[in-house]
Amino acid sequence: MKKLLIAAAICAMMAVAAFAQTPTPPTRPSTAGAGQSGAAQTQGGGTGAEGKVAYINTAAFRQGINDLKAKLDVLNGEFEPKKKEIQALEEELNNLKNKIQTQGSTVSPQVRNQWVEEATEKEKGLKRKAEDYDALGQKRLAEVSQPIYEKVGKLLEQYCQQRGIVLVLEGGAAQQAGVLIYASPATDITEDFIKEYNKANPGGAAPAAAKKP
Repeated sequence: MKKLLIAAAICAMMAVAAFAQTPTPPTRPSTAGAGQSGAAQTQGGGTGAEGKVAYINTAAFRQGINDLKAKLDVLNGEFEPKKKEIQALEEELNNLKNKIQTQGSTVSPQVRNQWVEEATEKEKGLKRKAEDYDALGQKRLAEVSQPIYEKVGKLLEQYCQQRGIVLVLEGGAAQQAGVLIYASPATDITEDFIKEYNKANPGGAAPAAAKKP
């Protein structure tokens, strides 16, 4: 069985996968001196490295994979009150800082110092709340998405084995790392893989269709 090498991390949040086939590499013409040995090698199964290469855009999973989208939408709703609380605290802090800048010279030093101390305490409190929010968010995200990504990984391996794909690059990560200079659109399996995943896992709600004007 051919081993699948997935050269990228499936995100996080997302992160997220799909596949397109590339043509099988043409057989190199045999030289006069190595014709027989090349033929024997082909009959014996080759090197084991023959196969197709593809890339996938895991960022598309967030909106494309139905059960992942449904889970993350619920998670966003769960954290919305906390998010608004932090935004309100941040606005209060910014207003106080602006007050110090614009009115600090018009009040007594004692009053200005009180404002500065209040701003310092608000900033510390905001930082703690933001850190707690981030830590809890990462924990809940892992709890919600990890089971789905496990299914994604298993299906992706099956998908590749069925189509003779031996190497898959994560498109975004490969481009950022500078290891993906060019890729034919035919090698992008993202959309097709997402369709296959949703077909195999119909539990998630399909993304809502855009409303017609």
